Amino acid sequence: MNRAALKYADGNNLTSVMAADARELIVLIHERIFDHLTTAKKALENDQMPADSFNKASDLIIKGLLGCLDYKKGKEIAENLSVIYLWSIQELLSARAERSADKVQDVINTLTPLYEAWVEISDRV
Repeated sequence: MNRAALKYADGNNLTSVMAADARELIVLIHERIFDHLTTAKKALENDQMPADSFNKASDLIIKGLLGCLDYKKGKEIAENLSVIYLWSIQELLSARAERSADKVQDVINTLTPLYEAWVEISDRV
């Protein structure tokens, strides 16, 4: 199993992970992040504090996306993705502290084009 799959499998659906290649795994991770962010946003809009959703989304960004970047092969692309992922984590911390659904939406809006690119790459292969 590749490094990304091992990180994602920790505490998640191992069957789906074992069947996925690296590109499919990144798509799956993004989808789970969006699930948690959507839950967090809806909860904030209803004056609730969705700590679990924030934690899970941040954990997936750290372990599933940031932790699997290959800086040797990816060079500038990996560095740019790292900046986006670190910003996303910081923005989620701020969204949680400020109870800001808008900041959660900003993270969704920022990660969506990356997700769409991974879907396109996965569909081509």
